[in-house]
Amino acid sequence: MHESQRLSAGQFAQLLQIDRHELDHLDVLGWFVPAERDKNGRRTYYLSQINEWLSLQTTLNLKRDLRLDTTTKPNEADHLAVLKQQQALVDQLLGQLNVAQSQIAQEITGHETAQRAIADEVTIVNRPTVGLLTTDVPEATPTLTAVMQQHVQHVLKTMPQPPVNLTIGRVHPKHALMEGDADQLTTLYTPLTFGSQTQPDQTLTTGRYVIAYHHLDQPLLHGYDQLMTFAKAHGLTLGAAMYEQPIISSWQAADPAQQVVRLLMAVKEG
Repeated sequence: MHESQRLSAGQFAQLLQIDRHELDHLDVLGWFVPAERDKNGRRTYYLSQINEWLSLQTTLNLKRDLRLDTTTKPNEADHLAVLKQQQALVDQLLGQLNVAQSQIAQEITGHETAQRAIADEVTIVNRPTVGLLTTDVPEATPTLTAVMQQHVQHVLKTMPQPPVNLTIGRVHPKHALMEGDADQLTTLYTPLTFGSQTQPDQTLTTGRYVIAYHHLDQPLLHGYDQLMTFAKAHGLTLGAAMYEQPIISSWQAADPAQQVVRLLMAVKEG
């Protein structure tokens, strides 16, 4: 997600399917402020702020759920019903905590791996099946902003619990990369965490993949060339697409040299 993709306060609220007043309230509190504010008070938000919002909402929702409702004083006959209601709430909270824990652990692991990895050093790994939520990118799309917004809405509508961190990857067709075009895309995708109950739109199947961690201060084609050079040296035939998944993205690091994406391509077997 790029900071050039700007939204008004109303557009940002609509994208996240929230009440505009909630955005206003958190702005007043100083908990979630716009990227820009003009002299007339008009606010501008970046698409890259979506993850900041999701992280904040996860924290606020968990704190809110932990405060079980004890304001009512039920009579003795209702006491068991209240206890069961509280038990259901605790079970729901535990489920939310488990999902959040899984997502955060995955995020930390990705960061640690990216920080240790040598840029564009290619390895081959066996990967399990990974479910993806996807949005197709129409041909000759002049800007990704509308497609990005469509994908965010798709993810938030599909997942029963909003993610702590929303990762948006890009699928590059191999034929375009071979012609030196790193801008052409076929799909935006968000990987689902292991064990997710959400029905995926597509899957990255179990098998061998070549992987490199690429720093975005270098052209993406350089990373693609490294994958192809490795494949040729090891007698491998690669699949028809390259997956570009942010590990450390623009909202986490302003310096392109610190922004890291994982590049991966499937190995064709047989």
